[in-house]
Amino acid sequence: MVSIPCPSAGDRSPFRRPAEPAAGLARSTTPATRPRRSRARRLASSFAFYVGQVLLLGGLFMVYRLGRSVADGRQDEALQNALNVWHFERLLDLPNESGIQRLALHSTDLLEWANRFYIGVHFPAAIAFLLWVLVFQRAHWPRVRNVIMLSTGVALVIHILYPLAPPRFLPAVSPDIPFVDTGVVIGPSAYAAPGAEAANQYAAMPSLHVGWAILEAWGVITILRWRARWLAIAHPVVTALVVVITANHYWLDGLIGGGLVYGAVLLTRPARWRRLTDVTLAPARRVRAVLSPRQPALPGIPGQAVPRPALVEPRPPGSLARVLPPPPATATVGPATATVGPAAATVGPIGPTAGQVAPDPGSRPPLSAPPVSAPRPGAEGAGRGEPETAGELTTAAGYDVSQGSSSAIPDRPGPVVS
Repeated sequence: MVSIPCPSAGDRSPFRRPAEPAAGLARSTTPATRPRRSRARRLASSFAFYVGQVLLLGGLFMVYRLGRSVADGRQDEALQNALNVWHFERLLDLPNESGIQRLALHSTDLLEWANRFYIGVHFPAAIAFLLWVLVFQRAHWPRVRNVIMLSTGVALVIHILYPLAPPRFLPAVSPDIPFVDTGVVIGPSAYAAPGAEAANQYAAMPSLHVGWAILEAWGVITILRWRARWLAIAHPVVTALVVVITANHYWLDGLIGGGLVYGAVLLTRPARWRRLTDVTLAPARRVRAVLSPRQPALPGIPGQAVPRPALVEPRPPGSLARVLPPPPATATVGPATATVGPAAATVGPIGPTAGQVAPDPGSRPPLSAPPVSAPRPGAEGAGRGEPETAGELTTAAGYDVSQGSSSAIPDRPGPVVS
């Protein structure tokens, strides 16, 4: 029998595993400070991300404050637009803002609370909502950020192109429209505090108070899975009532602000957002493709890049036995047994049969052992000088089994058994 070496046979196997590195070398290549460096790198990356997002939103807020400087000197246009909006709302049969404020004037406490809500809830609520999403709901941050940037950006364009005075300024243009500036009469006023002169009082259309409140409610409802999340709807409802009874916005301002947020939500859906970014970023991608170096092409194949070599993973120990072809097996020749009786087959002369090609006379025929014939009944092969076993047959034919070669090839077929 021929034994096949097994890779798992220990030191006797010719296939050795790669030597493991020494303990000192392992300590030098894997220092103990590597986890600390990795943790510091992650902290630095997170800090840079947070700072970048804050600077992005801060820049948007600075652009928002520049709206007042652009609208300066356009008070007459803003007042005329206010009259047009007032009459247009009457055509739409919207509720009269002055009538709702007249009902709220019966309670000074309610109006004072409304003034404080208008001043102290708008920006703090927006900042708290954005920080909550950025820190604790980071997976939803890209879409929330895109929604607020799109809606606020379009609102800023409308503020600049269409200046609009709030309802509290209408009595100066039309005394028949009874509005009360609750911030001045009851207080507190949003435009009497230090630094309030930077606020754009002619940017009533659209209302970012209502728009951002709808954005915050949408974010809470879509992110959380609690049943209580639906209470967030109260925030835009209360905000819309507050801006009306304080005479800071029209109904139409809130409707357009909410429409901008709704449109931004539709545009930032994954499929639409990918199409939008593909269209808007196509010129930049073309420029980058021109400036970036290209990979060399294969010789004779224009336009085809050189493929990168594939990484070959090391095979685990014991896998070489499955890859290497098995060695030629050596048959063990033992005593042959033959069936004695009339069923013994007659062996004819060896030669090519139908469908085979006759061998070349000048070439050596393939190695083969003479067929084993059954002894005649009552006759002893040893007495006649004939071989009895298959081993003797192969030895007589000149085929050495142990060496795998033949010293003599029989030129005639084996004996014929009749």
